[in-house]
Amino acid sequence: MSSCSKVLFLFDFYGVLSSEIAPKWFSNHIKDEEEASILKNKYFEPADLGIYTFKETIDRMAHDLGYNSIDILEEMKSYAKLNIELFNKILELKKKNKVGLLSNAAIGIFDLLFPDLDFHVYFDKAFVSCDYKIKKPDLKFYNLAIDQFHEDFDEIYFIDDNISNIEVLKNTKIKGILYNNNEELFRLLNKYI
Repeated sequence: MSSCSKVLFLFDFYGVLSSEIAPKWFSNHIKDEEEASILKNKYFEPADLGIYTFKETIDRMAHDLGYNSIDILEEMKSYAKLNIELFNKILELKKKNKVGLLSNAAIGIFDLLFPDLDFHVYFDKAFVSCDYKIKKPDLKFYNLAIDQFHEDFDEIYFIDDNISNIEVLKNTKIKGILYNNNEELFRLLNKYI
């Protein structure tokens, strides 16, 4: 890395910049781990593609699974914790680098769970799957995000907590970083601040 290098960092949201929400709800209510994962995907994969809003997804879950939609929403809100330390590090990182958000999410989820969060403060650009009708781990989504910067980067990093969203990058110019904790990630990020 030279001091003149053009570097792009793309961050996932859930599991990196915030706590996980939907997987936690399903694991708390569906005791069989495999069934919980299947149900989470059944409801949230279409939502991540913009087919259903977050609110519609919650209503569908309530109807199908026998829960109250208000209770589901309130419980999910209780899980919504931002990784403030990482957001602060991103502000430092953004001074010398380009920083983007690349996340799978449903329409309206950020407004309901994180109403005070202004992505423009932290990210040069934000790419949310529901807006593009495409989601990770489809390589087209990663490439769409990179292309929207209209720059040639010397290095591109993508940080995610989901190994399947990292493995897909093996033969690309994008360096996938599996997020485990802030301490580990900050060792890399501090080199670019």
